[in-house]
Amino acid sequence: MKAIIYSKALYSTWIYYAPDRILFDCGEGVSSCLENRVFAIKHVFLSHGHADHISGLMGLINIRNNAMGDHEKELRIHYPAGSHFVSELIHYFARTNRNLEYDLEWIPLQVGDQVTLLAGRMPRYIEAFGTIHARGEPSLGYNVCEVRRRLRAEFRDLPQEEIVALVREGKRDEISEEYTQRLFSYGGDSVPLSPAAVRGTEVLCHEATFLAEEDRKEYKHATIWEALDVARKAGVTKELIVFHLSSRYRGELSEVAREIEKMDLPFQVRLVSPGELVEIE
Repeated sequence: MKAIIYSKALYSTWIYYAPDRILFDCGEGVSSCLENRVFAIKHVFLSHGHADHISGLMGLINIRNNAMGDHEKELRIHYPAGSHFVSELIHYFARTNRNLEYDLEWIPLQVGDQVTLLAGRMPRYIEAFGTIHARGEPSLGYNVCEVRRRLRAEFRDLPQEEIVALVREGKRDEISEEYTQRLFSYGGDSVPLSPAAVRGTEVLCHEATFLAEEDRKEYKHATIWEALDVARKAGVTKELIVFHLSSRYRGELSEVAREIEKMDLPFQVRLVSPGELVEIE
């Protein structure tokens, strides 16, 4: 998985997921950091309409129109249906960007909606799931899903030569089945996610604004320990990426990382320090 992540709580959050050229959220500074990579973006998926997650849209839309790059690539911006903040932004862009050289489409999404990313033998799509952030502001999380095939359980212990023989006899569909693998899950700003919504994902991006429950004045956002609990219950298979950490904890993260290492978790844990630009190869 190749991605670039930036998150500083209250200021800016965004994640560029390179395999499918997706930008999850669009906080300020994203265009300055990505530079010409902004022309590669095909989809933007907004988790909610708060300024630190959408304030980079002005730069993204305008730079794609004016900088040295491909001005004809369409851009689709997906957002939670009913978001007042995003609706106001759409009206503003409609008034001030009348000469775009590419197709710009704003697409409202509901829980359960799917967006096709790639067709073919192993299709991929985005699956929207519900999250809880602030009262009156709809919010969504997103799973990158891939449809795969595997042998049915009753055929998995057969010798390889027998499996090949069955395939040659035209029985591929009889001995195999389709299943969906969640590759990457992004929750945006949220209280602890429902483990069922991200069950079995390979990589989970879960916000964790707080280290301790007592630092949370009201039930908004999550703690690092809650994010770890969600990842365990969801059966994350590869990595938990913790972002949106409050700047107040900058000096404590090394100690927290050492505590997490002692937990012998079945997945890796990556803490994204506030204001740090993280590139994952």
